[in-house]
Amino acid sequence: MTMAASDEPSYDRMDIFPSSRSHPRRSALCHDVMVVVIGVVAIVALVFSAIALSRPGTTKVQLDGVATGSSLAKDDKIWIFAIGHDGTNVEYFDKTTGTLRGFHVDIVDAVCQMADKNCRLMWDAYDNCYTSDEGELPRPGQGLIGRWYDACTGWFATPERSASVSFTTAFRKPLSGVFFVKKGNPRGFDESNISGKKIAFIDGSATSEFCLYRAGYTEEQLTPDQIFHFKSKKSLVNAVNNNLVDAAFSNTQFFNLDEDLQIVGDPITNCMKGGAGMMVRKDSRLPDWWNPAFEQLKLSSEYQRICDRVTEVHDTSEKGVDCVD
Repeated sequence: MTMAASDEPSYDRMDIFPSSRSHPRRSALCHDVMVVVIGVVAIVALVFSAIALSRPGTTKVQLDGVATGSSLAKDDKIWIFAIGHDGTNVEYFDKTTGTLRGFHVDIVDAVCQMADKNCRLMWDAYDNCYTSDEGELPRPGQGLIGRWYDACTGWFATPERSASVSFTTAFRKPLSGVFFVKKGNPRGFDESNISGKKIAFIDGSATSEFCLYRAGYTEEQLTPDQIFHFKSKKSLVNAVNNNLVDAAFSNTQFFNLDEDLQIVGDPITNCMKGGAGMMVRKDSRLPDWWNPAFEQLKLSSEYQRICDRVTEVHDTSEKGVDCVD
């Protein structure tokens, strides 16, 4: 039978969900289905969220270049250690081999190997680690604060330094401070009376004017115009020997000053609050792995071997290193 044109269904528009006006029951059914689907999806999402939150935290957050999280696995960071006190057997630049050498270098190598860390040494001027001006509180240098490196090697802890930086466990014992004068003491310097005397210090050193204040010298005895800072052993020695200052104040082992100058008076023992270690920024994570690794090194025979061979390998004419117990 032939269907009349007016009876033929129209397919000009294909509605997946017909309008409620034309199919009210079907529309209501589709609406109910959509509500159920959305509800199921929401429930599944909540279940997965709960599972994820119940798992141990493994997200790694970069803090000072080091990955931290639930895992203590070896990271890929290259740890940079600054060295800059050239001229002693604790650290120096070997012009023959073009390499950095010394006790501090040996310590870095041994601890990094013990901790299974990827470490590098960087030669830089020491005042980029720490610096000071006459009469002013010392401050961290631009290299350490600017993250050129992660640590400065072999720096002694002092109250002033501890206000702005942190330190690892010490690997050298603290040193005393002493006054140095021109040999023969021709100016008759008396360390018990320094009023009006010009005193030289190494810029940024632990044996600073603040150490003398802690030792009992007053600001009336040592005024700002009596304080002179120098950046090198050579300039300090020249200042003393050319009578530009009356005396210098430094530690007992600094660049073997007793070879060029003469010690007067008794040692002052309160310059340092701790021995020499790695000086780091306050936010550094380096001590987290360095300190345990160094403790392991101390328990081995390697630490004592490094201490014993300082004068044998690096310079027989200089003093040895007073290692920690």
